[in-house]
Amino acid sequence: MKFYILGSCSGTEPMSGRHHTSLALELDGSLYYLDAGENCGYSSYLLGLDQLATQGIFISHTHMDHTGGLPHLLWNLRKLCTLSPENQERMRGRRIPVYLPDLDVFEGVRKMLLGSEGNYETVFSLEPRLVEDGPLLEGPLRVEAFHNRHLGDPEPGQPWRSYSFRLEAQGKRILYSGDFRDLSELLPWLDGAELVFLETGHHRAYRLCEELVQSGAAFGQVVFYHHGVEILRDFSGELALARKVLGGRASFAEDRTYVEL
Repeated sequence: MKFYILGSCSGTEPMSGRHHTSLALELDGSLYYLDAGENCGYSSYLLGLDQLATQGIFISHTHMDHTGGLPHLLWNLRKLCTLSPENQERMRGRRIPVYLPDLDVFEGVRKMLLGSEGNYETVFSLEPRLVEDGPLLEGPLRVEAFHNRHLGDPEPGQPWRSYSFRLEAQGKRILYSGDFRDLSELLPWLDGAELVFLETGHHRAYRLCEELVQSGAAFGQVVFYHHGVEILRDFSGELALARKVLGGRASFAEDRTYVEL
């Protein structure tokens, strides 16, 4: 399996050579997206990923730096279907689930698609699904969601609005943090993860490394992504600090690169 970094930046001002957060997982001929920052459709296509193999899109929370590319990605799936009869046949009758913690946002995306060319008439269908605590997807890829406190505690009776994901495939476990408030929210899910994606838009990477070691959890490679300005202003210096703690297990995500397990 390969995780492609389509966008490594947090919701800062635009940064040269970096785009908002999105990863694509290529697994056994299928493609899955984790968050959908503004450039994900463009970058995944130019990287040669088979967008028509998309089997699911998972949104951790609905801030713009995680959803800004969702309308274009979905629009591009329809566009690719118009390019050849073969593409249409591949997609005919397919259902593509789009998981979000707020389905009102999907309704807004749907209205954008309907307002574009062709009224978004397709041979496939989009299925909005609510992200809640617990399993979201079963099969060759298992995806489980658990809430975090990035957006604070909800009002009584209201749902959580921000989530992290644990993925399992090919006997391996991956933790995708989304945006989170405190590492303690992730620790119950960390042990045994061969690959951990941790955001740095709200955290210093080396401090997270220290907390990881202090936790005593068993984990493998740590890829820091969703970079904030502190990382981007001193990329090599911040990476060196992280590696003083975790050594070569720590890396900083760069746009249009990949991590293989």
